[in-house]
Amino acid sequence: MKIMLIEDDNNKARAITSHLNQHGITEQHIIRAKNMSDFSAALSNDIGLFIIDLNLPNIDNGTTSQNGKAILECIIKAGKDDALLLAISSYPADFPELRDYFEANGCILANFQNKKGWQSTLDHLLTQLKKNIRFDFLIFCALQEERNPYIALTPGKHIVRGGIDCFDIELGENKGSVILLPQMGLVNAAITAGACIDKFKPKMVGMSGICGGFEGRAELGQLIISSMAYEYQSGKWASDGFLNEPYQVPTDHLTLTNLKALINDPDLINRIESGHKGARPSAAHSPVAGIFTSGSAVIADKKFIEQIKSIHRKVTALDMEVFAIHRAAELSPHKPPCICAKTVVDLCDSKKDDSIHSYGAYISAKFLIEAVKDFFRQR
Repeated sequence: MKIMLIEDDNNKARAITSHLNQHGITEQHIIRAKNMSDFSAALSNDIGLFIIDLNLPNIDNGTTSQNGKAILECIIKAGKDDALLLAISSYPADFPELRDYFEANGCILANFQNKKGWQSTLDHLLTQLKKNIRFDFLIFCALQEERNPYIALTPGKHIVRGGIDCFDIELGENKGSVILLPQMGLVNAAITAGACIDKFKPKMVGMSGICGGFEGRAELGQLIISSMAYEYQSGKWASDGFLNEPYQVPTDHLTLTNLKALINDPDLINRIESGHKGARPSAAHSPVAGIFTSGSAVIADKKFIEQIKSIHRKVTALDMEVFAIHRAAELSPHKPPCICAKTVVDLCDSKKDDSIHSYGAYISAKFLIEAVKDFFRQR
């Protein structure tokens, strides 16, 4: 995250910048806006702290006017209201008129002439800013076995943040974390994903791992990319049985189009299988985009599976978390695009075993790594 210093006075800007430098904030993390046009042009950056001057010209070499309220309103309307806000002014006589509006919107007013005062306030905000970690991407895994490939494939750092088990990695220039859910299932996935999206504000989220496939629609060892997901257990129990009411969450069109282009690469399966040591399926199958259905229980009953299969004539894969990840992203104010990919390791029957679990976790993780890189290349 960057700091935007909105200040036309060079002497004042130097004093504030020097204080930021003393706290380890380098020039590359400070955006200087000398007027309203500079401010508007830079507002799209990922900014964690705004340092605002109340009096600013509209354009280069323009006449200074009281633009403090306009700046604050623009920040809020641009959806940056979660950023930290500090207004440092050399004109404290303006404070009584502005205090109610600024403080109601979480912006602290500080007098530049009171050096110890504004520096102390800024120090407090910088401490808070360092705690507000943001990631470009988050990847969720329900099992340690599903996260292990990331640990083997990418250098990273294991850390627990507020009870969240994170493995921080970098893919190209983008920073992210592979998060291990506290337990399998829709509820754990929805709560963890919702909390992490709100806390870390990623530009995209994803999930990899293993799943079941419906016979005739998926093959053992086949990677399924989620084009849409729904919960098979939502609905109503009535006297004549269970009436399904599945709510569907699709992968957005642009993300899905790019994913389909990626899986159509004829060399993809060779790349994502490369490096795996251990059991493999008897035949390699090309990845496909398919529909996931999710529920809270492991299913190994053929009669029940046929009932679930009948809800949607094109449902491809069954798991316990994908719908929750999609739904958490959809409900978030940030609405990050969602990429979920899992490998079919059984056909939802009594013949379940774990012989290709490692293979499934490995190729889905390698695919997610490629998909994340491709996502940011496209942007």
